[in-house]
This record gives sequence, structure tokens and C-alpha cells, in this order.
Amino acid sequence: MQTLSIFLPVRNQATTLATMVAECMAVASQHCTDYEIILVDDGSDDGTSQQADHLAFSYDPVMVLHMPEPRGYAAALRAAWAVARGEYLFASNPYGPVAINELPHLLMQHDAHAVVLGYRAQRSTSPLSLFYTILVRLLLGVALTDPSLRYALFRRDMAELLPAHVPDGLAHGEIYARAYRAGMAVTQVEVNSQRGQEALDSAALFELIRYYQQGGVQQRIKLGFLLILAAIFLWLARRRS
Repeated sequence: MQTLSIFLPVRNQATTLATMVAECMAVASQHCTDYEIILVDDGSDDGTSQQADHLAFSYDPVMVLHMPEPRGYAAALRAAWAVARGEYLFASNPYGPVAINELPHLLMQHDAHAVVLGYRAQRSTSPLSLFYTILVRLLLGVALTDPSLRYALFRRDMAELLPAHVPDGLAHGEIYARAYRAGMAVTQVEVNSQRGQEALDSAALFELIRYYQQGGVQQRIKLGFLLILAAIFLWLARRRS
């Protein structure tokens, strides 16, 4: 790969930001001819903004975008993509369960795929996690293995597939689903996780429900129907097991 853009959304992480950037630089320099790290400060109020500016001044590959108030993951991703110069963009939750050193697993697939999603090797099999997976599959119409994980590699032109309005937790899934329906090559690869899993699924589920509840009547009806359908599928799956 010639040029890789690494997207890092950060909020109130002044004490850990330098370490995070150093880890990204160490991994990227081993696998890419050229790379950039795009820090998107999502309305921090703890000194993260100043720390990000310092890192951008100190290291050539680092640049920073500032959002005056928190706008969320999808908005930060959109902002980063607008300035990214890489052939591919790596997008993740830097505080999530999968570390940057798993990135090579995704890079190995980039030549043949427009979208590469990571999924955790040790995923939770709790009813809540399974319920969320079923619900997202029903919503998007594709078989995502680990929909709550934000760990993905996107070809540059996939930016146009990010919906204008989307729950943060569905940003990657929506791009994957739209690329798949358009006949593009997409894949999912296994990555190793380090930290808790069920809390991630729980947060993603409640965010999704909250997003649809704030929509119109049709959105709420659709969500209610899919929640019932997902519960039925989960019940049937657990009976078979």
C-alpha cells in the first residue's frame, strides 16, 4: 500500500493521546510506504485539543481537526474522510477492544477488497450480544459477524457510501452493506481483542434504539417490528442449540 490514512476520533484523552499516536506510527511505518494520522478532536474540554495540536506540530504524519462541540463518531469519520489523502482509510474506536497492532490483518486484504471489517475472535455469546447482531443483520440485510466493533479498512471512494444520517454504531455496517449491494468486493477478517465485549454490544444496542426513537413514526414502527423479529430469531436459535 502506498498511502494509508489513519482516522483517530478522540475526546477527553489528553493523558493517553501521545501514546496512542506513537503506537499508530510504529505500526503504520512498518507496513506502509506513506501514511498520515488524522486526529479528530470531538469537542474535548480537558486539554486534548492542545495536546493534539502539539502532536501535529511535532510529527509530520499527524494532522488535527477540531470540532467545537461533540458530534459523534460518524460525523468525525466524515470530517476525516474529507481531508484524507490515503488510498485507504483505517477507521476504529481507539478505546475499543482491538488494538492498532491488529491492523496488518486488514491490510493483507486491501488489494482485493473495497471494504474490510474486523471481527473479534473471542466474541461474546450472551443473549444481548446475539440479539444485537441479529437486529443489525435485519436492519442492513447483510450478515455482519461483529457489528458493534469499529475496526475497518475502507477504500478512499467508499466515503460516498457513508449516509448523511446514521447511528454511530452503524456507520461501518452501512458502508459495508451499501458496497456489498453495489457488487463491490467486501470481506470480514478475524482480529484479536483485548478488552471487554458485552459492554460494547450493550452500548451499541441502546444507541441504536435511542436513534430510531428520535426519528419519525415510521422509524419507530420499523424498529419495533425488527425488535420483535430479532427476539423471535434469538429464541429459535437458542432452542436449536
